Amino acid sequence: MKHKYPKNRKPNEKSVTQILIKKYGEKELYKLWVKFNGMYKMSDHLSRDMGFYVSPYTIRYISNKLNFVRVITDKNLPIYKGILNGRVKAEYYKHLQFE
Repeated sequence: MKHKYPKNRKPNEKSVTQILIKKYGEKELYKLWVKFNGMYKMSDHLSRDMGFYVSPYTIRYISNKLNFVRVITDKNLPIYKGILNGRVKAEYYKHLQFE
């Protein structure tokens, strides 16, 4: 079911997502997302930096909205081992690029 929002609808300027995008910008959020290996550690870092709680699911929403992709080269990670063994499909992890 598609929502019937008005055409003049604007994003909520007081949402945590908009606050983070305004303060850091899309490029800096992407760099932090790669640096901290995803949403959990990044949300901890941003919570300390911002002075209020930033949910990991807010980070997941931002990464999906902005199409963040992280390159994985460490073959010792459990995700990478699952891909190599064929137990897990690489298509499931659209935000990860395995090399």
